[in-house]
Amino acid sequence: MRMIIEESAIESFSILEEIAWNRKTCSVNFLDIHAETSEIIASFQALSYRRPKLKKVGIYTIITLKNLHQPLTEESCQQILNQYVHGIGWDDLQFISFLEITSDSFHLHIIFNRVTPSGKLIDLVCLGADWKQYELLQRCCSQAMQESLSQWYEEKLNSSARVGMKTSV
Repeated sequence: MRMIIEESAIESFSILEEIAWNRKTCSVNFLDIHAETSEIIASFQALSYRRPKLKKVGIYTIITLKNLHQPLTEESCQQILNQYVHGIGWDDLQFISFLEITSDSFHLHIIFNRVTPSGKLIDLVCLGADWKQYELLQRCCSQAMQESLSQWYEEKLNSSARVGMKTSV
């Protein structure tokens, strides 16, 4: 499996309109997942206004996984996201993520608000994924794939047992 983590600062949350247009919402933090895009943008802006002089209000991260040995489910993708965000210590940030699955890859688009709900600020010096983030992402993916595979085998075993019971009656 090949992993790519891209991080960049954004000046406006209006990028959400473009990202949300053709992708499925995966997960949110400090937001209503069922809210309209305009409401989500307004929520992001309201929090970032706590730092009125801030020029780069958010961080746009794209995680790409290519050459997957097994397909990922939406639940697996959410698990990877949640573990990764918690692992990098950004689980206290307001964010929204979008899932994009193509025939040969999986893309997770995440928009983070740099201003925390308590008013602190994430420094842009941290942008640019390092080896620790790649190692963390590898562990998250391995665990999610292992759990997905275990669940698949359990479902097969249960369905085989039911079929066997029906034929023996």
